[in-house]
Amino acid sequence: MLFTILRSILRQARRQPLYLALNVLGLGLGMAVCLVLTLQVRYEYSFNATIPDAAHVLRLDSHLMFPGSAPQEYADVPFIAFPFLRTDFPQIVDTTRYETEDYQLHNGDRSISADAAMVDPSFFNVIALPLEHGDPRSALSRPDAIVLSADTAQALFGTTDVLGRTLTTDHEGHRSSQTVTGVLARASGPVTIAPDALTPFPSDEMQKPQFTRWGSSSGNIFLHLRSEADRTAIARNLTRFVIDHASGTANDDSSEGVHPERRFALSLVSLRETHFNDLHVVGGDDATDRSVVNILALIGALALLLAVLNAINLATARSGLRAREVAIRKTLGATRKALFVQFVGEAIASTAIGGALALALCEIALPFLLCVVLLTGLACGIYPALVLSSYQPAHVLAATRMPSGGRGATRLRNGLVIVQFAFAVAFAICTLVVNRQAHFMQSQDLGFARDGILISSDIMTSDIAKQRAILEALRHTPGVVSASLSELTPNIDNRHRFNVTPVGPHREDIHVLGDTVVGDYATTYRPRMLAGRWFDNSHGEDDSPGDDAFHKSPGKTWNVVLNRTAVSRLGFASPESAIGTPLKSGPVTLRVIGVMEDMRFVSARDDVSPQITFNSTAALDYPHASVRFSGVPENIMKTRLKSAWDPVFPDDPTSFRTVQDRMSTFYITEQRRGWLFSIASGIAIFIACLGLYGLASFTALRRTHEVGIRKALGATTHNVLTLMLGDFLRPVLLACIMAAFPALFVMRSWLSGFHQRIALSWLDFAVVVLVTLLIAALTVLGQTLRLARAEPARALRAE
Repeated sequence: MLFTILRSILRQARRQPLYLALNVLGLGLGMAVCLVLTLQVRYEYSFNATIPDAAHVLRLDSHLMFPGSAPQEYADVPFIAFPFLRTDFPQIVDTTRYETEDYQLHNGDRSISADAAMVDPSFFNVIALPLEHGDPRSALSRPDAIVLSADTAQALFGTTDVLGRTLTTDHEGHRSSQTVTGVLARASGPVTIAPDALTPFPSDEMQKPQFTRWGSSSGNIFLHLRSEADRTAIARNLTRFVIDHASGTANDDSSEGVHPERRFALSLVSLRETHFNDLHVVGGDDATDRSVVNILALIGALALLLAVLNAINLATARSGLRAREVAIRKTLGATRKALFVQFVGEAIASTAIGGALALALCEIALPFLLCVVLLTGLACGIYPALVLSSYQPAHVLAATRMPSGGRGATRLRNGLVIVQFAFAVAFAICTLVVNRQAHFMQSQDLGFARDGILISSDIMTSDIAKQRAILEALRHTPGVVSASLSELTPNIDNRHRFNVTPVGPHREDIHVLGDTVVGDYATTYRPRMLAGRWFDNSHGEDDSPGDDAFHKSPGKTWNVVLNRTAVSRLGFASPESAIGTPLKSGPVTLRVIGVMEDMRFVSARDDVSPQITFNSTAALDYPHASVRFSGVPENIMKTRLKSAWDPVFPDDPTSFRTVQDRMSTFYITEQRRGWLFSIASGIAIFIACLGLYGLASFTALRRTHEVGIRKALGATTHNVLTLMLGDFLRPVLLACIMAAFPALFVMRSWLSGFHQRIALSWLDFAVVVLVTLLIAALTVLGQTLRLARAEPARALRAE
């Protein structure tokens, strides 16, 4: 049987090379797309799977709910909750805090910047990251211990065998000598927790607000539980936990007030869930949209389905050509079962050839490929084999024409074409919309002049002398137009929030985002003023204390600038009506002197927060330096700024980045999604056109006699061409109509996740439909034109 199958395929390759090429190419492309996307989906779903018991390692997330703002979820939680967790929840096996900070690591003349995590000694009891060297039970027991990643150890020491070696760490200006007590093994799979170094919390860190106040947070708390039932029990009592420990008086800065449950909540997220869950968490820019991953899985399955439908369509279309072969073999004694096995075997063999092509297009494990080839071959071969093996020898040998299968077979072939093109057109419409949204996100109005700005990383000191020194150094750099310091910059990483209340009988608190600026901020960012004025240091009340310090000045009045969203949330009828209005924030009065357009420092997915901007000459906490430059190429400007920076902060190197670069994380996902959709829609249309071309070839052969009769009765070439093109394009047009409705629903749902988004237009659909019809027409034009121009005498002799 195997020899018969191989001989039959070789005979097909000699007699009908076009059919075999179309079949193999379609199957190869379909399997390649399916396999590549399957690998990608498996990768996305395997985050943290290599961490032992990751499903029972839970992160405590916080939720803030304030008037005037939508509820927001944060991965950061107040560390003040940490000591109460083990007491209130006996289900917890162990807990650890986890706070990432920028560290400078030095070993002789080697220095690197590291994304280090400050943790508790119990860290490895909770998150059991494997160690290449060292004992996890004692690695963090010393206050001067440090555990390095394998890559960090290699970069600092040239080897990973570094237990007992010492290095110098620099964090927020504090230098200390620490001993390497462990080296993390390289992760065997994707993980969301991959620090460059681990170190116990320094004693001075415990005095910071996140350890003493419920309203301050900057790190994670992880819990290790035994079972899912323990998680359910803890989640059920988290509201009571907040009420018991976060309650206080209205003036108690360390608490969340009289009813903390109205503005603050906690939830649990397992390590296996964080990769997808963090898409909805503030600052979770590295997360992945689960729906997108599922769409990729669907695209892979549909690509394979299109290839299978293409193979079935071609096989059933040419089944009439093999009818006499089946009849003769049955006459000579072949059974239907034997013919069925042969035809299925031929389909599997053709699929195996396509599998070899797929293997060349993507590297994949051989057992998985063999499984895909076998299943695809069966899917491609079963129905055509049933059709072919069912032919009756007497009917076939007595007929003067090859059997066509009747109207039922014609409807089936057209139905398969419709399904193929419907998927392809739906992909194409989604691709166009996704690419338009990605382009919109890159080019949308941000409320400030983005071009010509370079922004530093955090200034890791609150020393006012150094902050002023760097500001002056940057201002005097050739090519710099202006320079300023601010806490908020594009892609916000430092969020200071507080409540304000408009003075009046109908007052209601709103939660606002605070920013403090120093220097020529208005010249650097060029915010658009809607009403009032910008700050002027000649007005004494324009100069306010920085950050939380203004709350320590009871009875004082400070001038502030609001953004458009704050004006709306505070209930003002217009920007002009807000000018001069007093606002209350605790014991301090804030007077509105200006209103500016919203400056979008966040993703298009997120709403712009109501914001109050202060002007100050005091020191800021972790500000960024921003400069506007002109007349100098960007790379040269970066070099000059680095030269100005290094003498002021020799141990704290920085990198200056453009606004576009800092905000690229907001739209890179949509760009990748558009790229994947473009490839998928292109391949889907190509496979569909392969099937249409093959179908046109066999249809032209079958209808040659019909065309001869039509032309003999007076039909012109134009008449025949119009008739044939209409027959071929009718199912394609129907597929376009069918694809429009699900594509519209899916894209509306996807766009609803963006606060700033494009409007769906009928042009998106019209363009795709017209292009698809044009491609389909060009695909069948050659076969149709050859048939329409055939001479009647030759056409009538064809059969």
